[in-house]
Amino acid sequence: MFIEFGDYLNKSPIIEEIAKKLKCSVEDIKFRKNLTGTSTANVSEITWGKEKKVGILKQNTTKVEWLFYSKIASQFDVPAPAPITFSKSSDMPWILIEKIPRGIHPRKWTKEHMETAIKELAGFHAQFHNKEDEKIFEGFRKKTTKEWNNTNKRLLENLKRASKIAVNYKGKYPITKSEFDYVKKNLKSKNFINDLLAGGTSLLHGDVWIYNFMNVPNCSCLLDWQECFFGPPAWEFLYFYDLIPLLIDGIKVGIRVNPFTFDELLKIYHSEFKKQGGKITLPKFKQSLKAAVSFQIAYFWAKILKPDVIHLHGGRYFIARTLRLLPSRKVMREHFKKLLELSK
Repeated sequence: MFIEFGDYLNKSPIIEEIAKKLKCSVEDIKFRKNLTGTSTANVSEITWGKEKKVGILKQNTTKVEWLFYSKIASQFDVPAPAPITFSKSSDMPWILIEKIPRGIHPRKWTKEHMETAIKELAGFHAQFHNKEDEKIFEGFRKKTTKEWNNTNKRLLENLKRASKIAVNYKGKYPITKSEFDYVKKNLKSKNFINDLLAGGTSLLHGDVWIYNFMNVPNCSCLLDWQECFFGPPAWEFLYFYDLIPLLIDGIKVGIRVNPFTFDELLKIYHSEFKKQGGKITLPKFKQSLKAAVSFQIAYFWAKILKPDVIHLHGGRYFIARTLRLLPSRKVMREHFKKLLELSK
C-alpha cells in the first residue's frame, strides 16, 4: 500500500521543490519504501505522475555526491544510475536518480561479471584521466595531490593504532607490526607520492568493491558515490582486485578464490583503459601500483581490522571470529602476504 509522500516527509520543504522539478503536484508523489543500507543519506524509493515513474531519492547526501550527480553524471557517460533531477542549492542537498533493475548478487558473480565490472571501471578512469584541474571539478576532493599532507597524516595515525593492536594481540592479528612498519616507511619516503602518482590521476569512486556494483544486462553500474575523489587510478584498480575475495553473506564474512591472477586482471584493465583513450604506460602504472599497496593497507585495512573482529566499512557491523563468521587468521595472513608481495 502506498503512503502519501508528503505526509511521510512531514511537509518537508523539499517536497514542493521536487514536485515542481518533476512537473507534478505534491499529491502525485508517493512514498514507496524507506531503503536501508550503508549510505549516509536518507534513501527512499518514490513514484510520481500518472505513469507511476520510479526513482530513488537521496536526501542529506554529501556535498561530493551531490556535485558528482549535478555536474558529472549529468554531462558524462559514467557507470552510475542516471540523475533525474536534483536540488539547485547544496544547502539542503538531495538527488533523485533512476532505479536500477535488480541484478545478480555479487556473491553469485562469475568471472565474466567481474571482467565486465573492471572494464567499466577502466573506462570511467580513462574518461577523467589527468583532468582534475578543469573547472568542472571544483569542489571535488584531491586526497593524493593538493590534500596529500592531511591524508598522509591520517594514514600514519591509522597505522599507529593498528601497530599497537598488533603488538598487544600478537598471534591474533593477521598483519604483524613489522609489516605495518614496512608500510609506514614507504608512506614516509620522499619518493612515495611521486611513485603513487606516476600513472597520473583520475576521478575515483572511492569504494569499488563488488558489493557497490549492480550487475545489470550488458553493464555494471556503480552505486553510492559519496566518497569519490581525485587520485591514482592504479590504487582504485588495486582496491577492486584486493577485495574480490571478500564474500559477504548476511553477517558472515568469508574468503573465496580470486578467479583472476593479478597479471590477468591488470592486462584486462590496462587494455580497456587504453581503448577508452587513457594514456598510461604499463611501467608507470606498475610503479604507481607498488606504492598503492601501502596506501591500500593504511587507508583501508589498518582502519577496520581488530583482533578477532572485522569492523566492516561504514561502521555498520562488528563480526566476531569466535562465532566462526570470519575466515581463519591463516587465510587472512595468506591474503596479506600476497598483497604485500605486489609492493616489492
